[in-house]
Amino acid sequence: MKATILFLLLSCCLTMFGQTETEYQKYLRERNEKLQSMQNERDEGIERLNKEWEEYYKAEQEAYANFVKKMEAKWGKGNAKESTQTDWVEYSEDGNTRSSVDFETGEAVVEIIQEKDEKPDIKKLEDGIKFLIVNKGKTKDYDSEVEKSIPLQDKPVLENQVIAPDGTIVTEQNIEKEAKNIVAHSEPEIKTIKGADNTERTVITVRLNLAPDHIKTRAEQYSNEVTKYCNKYGIDPALALAVMQTESSFNPKAKSHVPAYGLMQIVPNSAGADCAESLNKGFKIPTANYLYEPENNIEMGIHYLYLLKKRYFSKVENNDSQTLCMIASYNTGAGNVSRALRGDTKISKAIPQINEMTYDQLFKHFSKKLHKETQDYIVRVTERMNNFKKWIK
Repeated sequence: MKATILFLLLSCCLTMFGQTETEYQKYLRERNEKLQSMQNERDEGIERLNKEWEEYYKAEQEAYANFVKKMEAKWGKGNAKESTQTDWVEYSEDGNTRSSVDFETGEAVVEIIQEKDEKPDIKKLEDGIKFLIVNKGKTKDYDSEVEKSIPLQDKPVLENQVIAPDGTIVTEQNIEKEAKNIVAHSEPEIKTIKGADNTERTVITVRLNLAPDHIKTRAEQYSNEVTKYCNKYGIDPALALAVMQTESSFNPKAKSHVPAYGLMQIVPNSAGADCAESLNKGFKIPTANYLYEPENNIEMGIHYLYLLKKRYFSKVENNDSQTLCMIASYNTGAGNVSRALRGDTKISKAIPQINEMTYDQLFKHFSKKLHKETQDYIVRVTERMNNFKKWIK
């Protein structure tokens, strides 16, 4: 009798164990299926995102190619200039006037095209100077099928940055007088060019220098937006301004080959997409027009610094070391920062190593292990950050 009872109890336990094991296996299977489904959805989402961006960028490139062809017909093969990270370029509606500013060197250039045998038109030169100084800019010099060009900002890009020969700051109020003054005291360069249409034309060029403090003046243009979003996301304004200067020299129409757009050089389908999702913007990828708008760009740039701090470097104990990691990551990505430390992209496992180093040791390590571009980047941003701290005080 006892043996029978023992057998029944043992059988019952084995049956229960078998059922429990089966339920656990089912749980594991369903969990794995759910995780795989989530991964598939994520991969499909990324694929859709990349496809949308590729279609947008293709349309933009086609429109730009048509614009280049149109400008080269007048200005010559290979002479259709475009804004870069530090150069701001604008064309008049008819394409006969072109202004360009190198924000690193502080040199501005105004060029006008005339018929080959036409005498230099002083009035056109004066209008070209006015075009440069009061210009509020356009996001692009062309319209595409997916996006039309819009005004760049609501005040002149060169506001309070051009000095007349007598030392007067040129403004919208005195531009008529000072444009004449600038042309009268300039030595225009005159040369003949041959357009892609095989027509020879005359180009008259006037060069002028920006005020010595033009960088600080442009920084002040955007100080309200910088303060607003730095306060919101807990980022040092000096860091944001230093990144902005290094990325674009405060050129609101900055564009790199990547392409990255605007003051803080946001790449639409990487940092731009991350910020759009984090900020619940209602779109997946910001367009060029969106990123050229100064406040939008500043918000995303500062928010991206916040994401780097929050997602990857929140456990770095030394504030200066944390900032250094953020600076390096803004340029090369957090994965490459981790790779410079431990040979892989597992940034969470690199944190203890960072915490074992002093700031000087970490800076020295990055100066040897990061790519040359990023090595130079952390030096420039750090130096400029210290300068802006003095200015902000």
